[in-house]
Amino acid sequence: MTEPPTVSVLGTGALGAALAQALHAAQVPTILWNRSPDRLAAVADRLPGVRPAATVTDAVESAAVVVLAVADAAAAEAVLSAAGDALTGRVVVNLTSTTPEQAQLLASRFGPEYLDGAAMSGTRLIGDPTALFLYAGAAAAFSRVEDVLKVLGRARFLSEDPRDASRWDTALLGLNLGLLTAFYQAVALLGGSATQLADVATAYLPFATGLIADHARQIDAQDYPADDGTLTVYAGAVDHLIATAEQHGVGADLPLAVRTVIGRAIAQGRGDQGLAALTEALR
Repeated sequence: MTEPPTVSVLGTGALGAALAQALHAAQVPTILWNRSPDRLAAVADRLPGVRPAATVTDAVESAAVVVLAVADAAAAEAVLSAAGDALTGRVVVNLTSTTPEQAQLLASRFGPEYLDGAAMSGTRLIGDPTALFLYAGAAAAFSRVEDVLKVLGRARFLSEDPRDASRWDTALLGLNLGLLTAFYQAVALLGGSATQLADVATAYLPFATGLIADHARQIDAQDYPADDGTLTVYAGAVDHLIATAEQHGVGADLPLAVRTVIGRAIAQGRGDQGLAALTEALR
């Protein structure tokens, strides 16, 4: 990246501070703003060379890229509204958590150089190449600032629909929580070392990710071969899991939920189809 653009980070909470730290470490000219002078100083004082801005207008006017990391969509709208005409010609990257509808509203008010984004790897990995950020909205704006966004982590552009970053954020949150909660269930069931289970589970992951890829193709084709067993067979397997958990005094909430979805799919006449057919029962 040659001659990086000046970036203003609006918000100095955990996310904003991590963004500023990553930009500063990469020698990107960085401006910081927070409505609380004390909170602003607490972060700016740790990052020599980063310029604190007294007002949001000053922060925006002095930058080519404006990154929002504030409390919520209402705060994002208030901050951008306060910036007013100073936003003209600036790419706005909103990393504040929003619903798809809120992202659409913000894009309609503050486009056409508005990007909605999601930090998918928390704050600790920001600045590391393994961190993942999702973006949606103005494609031309993304192309203009892609290099500086890569300073923060992997920058994945989804589509020109500004709602998509929030949609994907929500979907991947569900995926992550499902995976982790299933791990906690397994720890409770085994009753032994969580570290040992983590080692074995990690070795198992390549098989699981292979299944995700295979099942994705089946879902896209709406064709669900029972190569690894029918839903009727899986119903029996989950019944066994529920019984084992209950016999050991372990909560069976998760397998009971899975069993409910399997039962729904079987009631739809999908008992002889493969596991990926559960997608149809969840639509």
